[in-house]
Amino acid sequence: MARLLIYLLLGFCIYAFIDNAKADEDDSGDDEDDDEGDDEDDDDDDGDDGLTCVSGDMMVEEQTKGLVRVSELSKGDYIHGIAGGERKPAWCKVEAVFPAAGGKHKITYDGFTKEHMVVTNSVHSYGKRGEMTTGPVYTLATDCDANVNSAGQAFTPISSAFCPHELSWSEYITLMSALRRVANRTGYFWFDISVYHDNYTAMVPHWYDQLHQICRELLFCSRLNECQEFENVMKEFVHNHVNSKYAEIVQRQFPNMGGDVSKQQAGTITEVVRLQESSQIVLFAVFGSAMVALLVIAVALLLYRARMKAEKEQEPKKTVEAEA
Repeated sequence: MARLLIYLLLGFCIYAFIDNAKADEDDSGDDEDDDEGDDEDDDDDDGDDGLTCVSGDMMVEEQTKGLVRVSELSKGDYIHGIAGGERKPAWCKVEAVFPAAGGKHKITYDGFTKEHMVVTNSVHSYGKRGEMTTGPVYTLATDCDANVNSAGQAFTPISSAFCPHELSWSEYITLMSALRRVANRTGYFWFDISVYHDNYTAMVPHWYDQLHQICRELLFCSRLNECQEFENVMKEFVHNHVNSKYAEIVQRQFPNMGGDVSKQQAGTITEVVRLQESSQIVLFAVFGSAMVALLVIAVALLLYRARMKAEKEQEPKKTVEAEA
């Protein structure tokens, strides 16, 4: 019985610390159907000149200014958003707001280019639905996981130009957390499309064509700790496609970018992307403390029960002795 109790308590502790986050059920339904086959049938709305775009006329609520257009936002403003696994509402600091597509007007649907990723139960492209308009578009990023416009639609700072497939919320927040850790070290210029250029001497001549690989390897690194390919592709991308002013910033922050991540060298970009070693140590420490606490409780419980049982066994003897 004692052994069973300990096993049950240990099992409860282990269960409490297992990450049981699962991919959200795909309920995007017609949204995804609308997206398929549309990427190449609209010359005016192709994605080859923008990472992610929202209409400059989209309305959002700013903490002190009230309702404003995206085009009226500035770095340091605060707008509505959501953060964390529970998608808690928050005021989110604007870290980047840049005109996109080189000033070219783009077609948007309810304020989103069709490739722009929004949040429902999962994270997916908005698609061709809703009110269609044409006008200037912007990239917008905050310190939250996603932003919310005045219509209540949660939206991300990325698009299918970066991550081509639908993401679960768990995958997405891991991805965004890693991106923010990098941006906090280097600056948020990554969201400015004018920072990048094509390079016809590179293995991948068009910078845009390397984004899907970066997204895939970033997920492998941040979620599975498989990081060498991510390290390699980021070195290649920064050296070949990031304008020299910003490439120098990245190189200063990550002087060993492209190095052997298995050696845990300081100065690799992997250092800030994958789960931090200190976080793992803290997690194991908390886990170990919980295990010890549960064992102490279990032992105390068993000792108490043994004492109570012994006292009950002695009671009849005391009664007999008293009668004699």
